[in-house]
Amino acid sequence: MNDSCNSDNMWKNNSVLVLNPKNYEDAKDDGLEYIIGMIKNSFLNSYVFYFYDSILRNGIKKTETQIKNLIKENNISMVFFAPHGSNYELPVEFFKSLKDESKVNNVLWVWDDEMIFDTLSKYYAQAFDAAITSDYYATFAYQKLGIPSLYFFSRWSKKDFYPVNTVKDIEVGFLGDCTKADRMEYINYLKVNGIKVETFGKGSENGFVKKERLSEICSRTKINLNFTKVDRLSIYAWFLEDNTLTKLVRHHKCRPVDAAMTRSFCLSEYAPSLCVAFEIGKDMEVFYNKEDLLKKVRYYLENEDIRIQMANNAYEKIVNSYDADIFIPKLMKELCGILSNHIYAQREAIIYKDSIFKKNHINQLTFIMFYQLLKLKFRPALETFINLFQYGFGIFLISFFKGTKRAILRICVSFKKNHA
Repeated sequence: MNDSCNSDNMWKNNSVLVLNPKNYEDAKDDGLEYIIGMIKNSFLNSYVFYFYDSILRNGIKKTETQIKNLIKENNISMVFFAPHGSNYELPVEFFKSLKDESKVNNVLWVWDDEMIFDTLSKYYAQAFDAAITSDYYATFAYQKLGIPSLYFFSRWSKKDFYPVNTVKDIEVGFLGDCTKADRMEYINYLKVNGIKVETFGKGSENGFVKKERLSEICSRTKINLNFTKVDRLSIYAWFLEDNTLTKLVRHHKCRPVDAAMTRSFCLSEYAPSLCVAFEIGKDMEVFYNKEDLLKKVRYYLENEDIRIQMANNAYEKIVNSYDADIFIPKLMKELCGILSNHIYAQREAIIYKDSIFKKNHINQLTFIMFYQLLKLKFRPALETFINLFQYGFGIFLISFFKGTKRAILRICVSFKKNHA
């Protein structure tokens, strides 16, 4: 393994490659894109490769070759892999070959481990030297597998989120995806009971909001709501079909930090990991059900002084500990300290997979094959088709049907959207 992480300052001299799924040109505030920017700022030389986009165009084998060539040509010492929950395209064995043949350190960076640890992350982690996760409890799950892990909590800096001197003319506000879980049920419950609530984001009354307006909206809002349930099963979260227990999971999300950085009060649905960064009742407040939400909304609307003090407490804590310009360099230095400890590299050579991973893998390859065919990428489509049989005929039959169904549904959704 590479030794360039050994000294206090040498870790910055690493040349790193970030493998991100897609180039989000139309969504510049995407969390993964922001992470890429912070990683690039932390190291001497950094490169980004959009593996999913490449696989759609060129196929898996050519994409693997491109990645290996990038590593060789640019003297890469560290590879960051930042998948979404559906990114089964690159084989786990490919990342093991990068460790064994290219002699790089592999780092898994996962944004949604509260949902996908048991379906994707833990399998890929077998070929990685370390994991960075936004799920506090997943850090312990990685460690149980012998993989050192770090907790990532902050995605924005004071340059991105800051207090705006404005009138607080929004009593209760929610900024986020209103189509997820049961968020609108809670919001409508407040409205039925006489609470004025404004919503911003996907599926909201005010629509999508650009990053530049987020600080203003949080600052205008007396009570910023945060919801912690994971998304419902859908054609976009299809990978959870065999792991429906995730419906019970509660995860902190980013909104409490966003609100705190604007010196604004946050009332969040309960999630146990909130206690890692905040002191409940002092920095922010939580609710447990609809009735509790209504009760606490009324209380904090009536008690402005308590609300303001809690917002101030949260602001001081977050900007001094979790501001990304402070937190990310510290995280990278800690990561390099872990990678220089060769004890962690001693793990079994066998890659373990079970039926959940295998079925999701073939499901996704089926979906990709149909996309390649639609784009007349016949050679990549043929290569993808051959890969569909790698786990046997039984897994192929089940997963091919599901992947085909998903591809048809996505085509129908796209058609409706384009002809609405």
